[in-house]
Amino acid sequence: MYANQNQGQVQNKPTAAYILSLLGGILGFLASLVFIGLGALAYSALSSFDSYYGSSLDIRMFGWGWATLIGFGAWMFITSILVIIFARKLNANPLEHTKWGALILVFSIIGVGGLLAFIGGILALVYKPILVGAQQQYAPQQQYGPPPQNYGPPPQQQWGQPQQSITQICPNCGKVVQENVKFCPNCGKQLN
Repeated sequence: MYANQNQGQVQNKPTAAYILSLLGGILGFLASLVFIGLGALAYSALSSFDSYYGSSLDIRMFGWGWATLIGFGAWMFITSILVIIFARKLNANPLEHTKWGALILVFSIIGVGGLLAFIGGILALVYKPILVGAQQQYAPQQQYGPPPQNYGPPPQQQWGQPQQSITQICPNCGKVVQENVKFCPNCGKQLN
């Protein structure tokens, strides 16, 4: 799409999208480690409880709790690593922002990556790259309301020159009067 135009360099990097996605991935990664640790702790506690008290308590109903925590943590771990990778790819190649933004968005949703990665994915999708050497294009300003009024002199009149009015001569007394006058101000004869 943007092939061979300054080797894909852009004037404006998607910094906000990159930082938010990266932070969301890192927070998801840390949360996954917490879930894996809690699952391992629960497994350790249950197995020590079982070995201490024997099989007098039905441990099977608690057995899936630790596995669920570890499984959920592993899923968060994988998706968070992918969000971090996609954020790095977005920063390295911003011209493919729609692909990386969509992947960040999807994995932040299905991987419980958090709100930061979700917002970062949206920002990556709406990012508008400006290539190096290209002029920024802005839409012409739209004018609202009535057109501007010209309060200066008419175009044909220069400053310092008296304005010439259209005149006529009274046929009765010969006085020069303006053309839009109906009666001569000197003799009172009706004009036009």
